[in-house]
Amino acid sequence: MKRRKPLPGELIKLRAILSYQFGDDVSSLLLGNPDEIEVDVTSRGKIRNVYKSGERILTLRPNDNLYSLGLGAAKLIVSGTSPPRLRIIVRGDRELRGSVLARDIVSYDEDLRPGDECVIVDRDDNLIGVGRVKISPHMIDGLDRGEIVRIRHKR
Repeated sequence: MKRRKPLPGELIKLRAILSYQFGDDVSSLLLGNPDEIEVDVTSRGKIRNVYKSGERILTLRPNDNLYSLGLGAAKLIVSGTSPPRLRIIVRGDRELRGSVLARDIVSYDEDLRPGDECVIVDRDDNLIGVGRVKISPHMIDGLDRGEIVRIRHKR
C-alpha cells in the first residue's frame, strides 16, 4: 500500500466513522489539520491506516470496519481530553504485560463498552498504552480478578 493524501470524500467518511466511534471532539482532535493527514488505501478502497505528521495513529479493524488506536492517537487523546474520557486508569506500581486486570484498575470512563478502544494511563494521566475493553466497565467494581482490557501497544 502506498501512502497518500486522502481525497475530500475519504476525509468526510473517515471523520464520520471516528465521530461515531469516539465522538466529535476526539474525531476533530485526531484529524485536526487535514494537511497533516496521510492514508493507506486497500485495493477495495477502504482506508487501512491513517498517519498524522508521519506517525500511524489509526488502523482499520477488518471485522467491524472501525479503527483501532495507535500510540500517536493515544497521545493526542490524553493531551486533548480530560480524564477519564476514553481512559482506563491503573495503578502505576505494577508492570502491565498483555492485559489490564481488574485489581489494577483505579478508575475508568463509564461510557466505555466491550469492544471499545481505550487509552491506558496511570493516576497522573501518563500514557501507558492502548487496548480494547473486554467486559463492561460497570462490572469492574464487583470483580477482584480477570482481564478487563487486552493491551495492544505499550509505551
